[in-house]
Amino acid sequence: MSLSSTITIGGHVSAAGGPSNAPGRASVFSFNTFQIFSKNQMQWKSKPLPEEEIKRFADEVKSHSMRNTMVHASYLLNLGTSDPSLKEKALNGMKVELERIELLGMDLLTFHPGSSKGITEKESLKNIAEALNQVLFKEQKSKILLETAAGQGSNVGYNFEQLAEIIDQISLKDKVGICFDTCHVWASGYDIKSPEGYAETMDSFDSTLGLDRLNGFHLNDSKKGTGSRVDRHEQIGQGTLGMDGISNFVNDRRFRNVPMILETPRGEEGYDEDLKVIRGVFQEER
Repeated sequence: MSLSSTITIGGHVSAAGGPSNAPGRASVFSFNTFQIFSKNQMQWKSKPLPEEEIKRFADEVKSHSMRNTMVHASYLLNLGTSDPSLKEKALNGMKVELERIELLGMDLLTFHPGSSKGITEKESLKNIAEALNQVLFKEQKSKILLETAAGQGSNVGYNFEQLAEIIDQISLKDKVGICFDTCHVWASGYDIKSPEGYAETMDSFDSTLGLDRLNGFHLNDSKKGTGSRVDRHEQIGQGTLGMDGISNFVNDRRFRNVPMILETPRGEEGYDEDLKVIRGVFQEER
C-alpha cells in the first residue's frame, strides 16, 4: 500500500504560470494534496483570477484526485498590529486571500497570526480576532487556519493557549481551525519528539483547542532545538526533531485525513528525499 493511499500528504508547490499548474506539479511526487500561494506572497497587489483559469484549476484538481488543498496567505499580513495603516492593509489583504481561495474552490487558508510589536501580546491577540470577525462570513466554504508560531521575535500564537484566546473571541468559530507546524511547535518548546512528550503535547492541544480544530499540518524538521524559538525549517530527518519526531505524526491514525504539507528548504527539489525518509518510518498497521 502506498503512502498517499493511507495518509493525506503533499507539499508546497509553485503556482507559476497559474494555479492550474499546481495539481500536476504535486502529482509528480504522488501527492494527494498540496499548498500554493494564490498570489505573489511578497506583494500587496494581485491580478484578478481569470474565469478560464478558475475552471482549469478545478478540472486539474479533479483530474489528479487532490483533496484538502491549502493556500498559504501572504507573509506581509499582520493582523496583530495596532498601526492603523498596516491594520487596514492587512485586513484588505486577508479579504483578498479569502476571496481568491473561495473562487478557486480550495479548502484551507493558512496564515501567520501576527506580531505584537509595540503592544502587549494580549492586545495583539484581540486585534487578530477582531480582524477575523470582519472577514469571515457565513456562506464561506473554505476554512481559515491559524498557524502555530515558533515565537521568534514578537510573533504571537506560539502556544496553544494564545491560539485558543483568539478563537474564543471569534463569532463564526466553525470557519476557523489550526495549522500545526511541526518545526514551529518544536521550536516554541513543546516536546513532540519522544513518545511521552508527543502524547502529552497532543493531549494539551486537545484540552486547550480540541483535536477537531487541527485541520492541517506543515510537516517540517527544524534546524534549531526545542525551546529555541527560532523559525528555521530543515529537510525531513536532517534536523533536531528528526525521524522520531516526524514518525509520531505520520503514524498517528487520528490524522490520516488531515493534510500534511511539506515546507522544507529545498522545496520541490527535495521532496523525493523527504518522502523516502517518511516511508522509512511509516507503519501501516500502527
